[in-house]
Amino acid sequence: MDKNIFIDLIFKKAEEKNIKEFEIYFLSGKSTSLKIFNGKIENFSDNQNQGISFRGKFFGKMGYSYTESFTEEDADFLIREAEENASVIESDDEQIIYDGRGEYVEIDNYSPSIENIEVSQIEDFLVKMEKEAKSFDKRVKNVTTCMFGMGNSERVIKNSKGVDLRDRGNVAYTYISITAEENGVIKTGSDFKIGRRFEDFDYKEISHNAVEKAISKFDTVSKEIKESKCVIENMAFTSLIGSMAGIFSAEAVQKGVSLLKGKIGEKIASEKFTLVDDPHLENGDASSSFDSEGVPTKYKELISNGVLKTYLYNLKTAKKDGVESTGNASKGGYKGTIGISSYNLYVKKGEKDFETLLKDVCDGVLITEFAGLHSGLNSISGDFSLAGEGFLIENGKKGKALNQITIAGNYFELLKNIEEVGNDLKFSLSSTGSPSVVVKKLHFSVD
Repeated sequence: MDKNIFIDLIFKKAEEKNIKEFEIYFLSGKSTSLKIFNGKIENFSDNQNQGISFRGKFFGKMGYSYTESFTEEDADFLIREAEENASVIESDDEQIIYDGRGEYVEIDNYSPSIENIEVSQIEDFLVKMEKEAKSFDKRVKNVTTCMFGMGNSERVIKNSKGVDLRDRGNVAYTYISITAEENGVIKTGSDFKIGRRFEDFDYKEISHNAVEKAISKFDTVSKEIKESKCVIENMAFTSLIGSMAGIFSAEAVQKGVSLLKGKIGEKIASEKFTLVDDPHLENGDASSSFDSEGVPTKYKELISNGVLKTYLYNLKTAKKDGVESTGNASKGGYKGTIGISSYNLYVKKGEKDFETLLKDVCDGVLITEFAGLHSGLNSISGDFSLAGEGFLIENGKKGKALNQITIAGNYFELLKNIEEVGNDLKFSLSSTGSPSVVVKKLHFSVD
């Protein structure tokens, strides 16, 4: 049965059963990925899935159900299953069906350019990118990963309170990683690109970036450094921001697992630092007009010039705090329950370019990568001790690579010690972004 007919059928049956509050959530997705190795296809996948979830209030409790098939029997099953699930729920947390108030910003996340890419075009692109990387520098030993992926999704939210919302979107990405060898020493480098226009993907630029990152690590130096002023490069700082994003969830705050509890209106970072959650960002990978409860999304500065302004709310957590939802409800697919997540989360860029940041520091350390964030970073206390990669900054320029560095500090103190924010804003594959930043000091050990 067509999804729209099926949705209308569920709606009709729910009304006939006199269910006063209910919601239907449809989600479909398709993903395609291609990997090549030595000029030949190593792996190809083309996956599709779709499903509908139903949630409704029975006995004052919210029951959930879902299905992947769309028949009249499935419509009856959804309602019956949700009622049965509601009867065994013990939580007293009130679940809310949104009433559709507010204005929705129109977002265009769909590009026909991506939808019409042929597999043969992707294969040709990847073969060229791999070949370019291998020929760019004789020290390139191997291209370990060379891949291209793209996906699209469609979403529908319809409920008993008049919400009837639909959106669709797609995005593509490519990634390459290489190993290079010099005098028996092996170094790695990688690069990626995200976009919605195939013509914006430049295989030469991407492959050259990956190779240059690897070969820049050969010229190394061992130097004892205990504490230093540093520049944290954009992608390295982005990884830190992403790993700590959960502290802004109102649910984490209410459960007491975020140190930001009770700090709204307080200065928690440098006045140079502004952290934005922007669901309306043009060409943003995670831009959206409405959240997973149908609430309109909105631009917000979580931290504005160092001051904590808001947490991220869904309807349930907003009601607990007596505030409005920020439109940050999320679902992990149509089967998922309601959670909280950000959209395009990024540090607002400053005015100085990367070279100027190095010049301002003059002598210090450039951190280009953090490793082991899942094990070496405590997301509650903010304490971290992380392996990393970096370079000396000498006379205002990027110098020699440092051998096996360990970087220690505290995330909350780091935010307070930011002295400058660059203009080289870049987003990761997870819709988190940052420019490079200058930090007053971090602690190091160098092997």
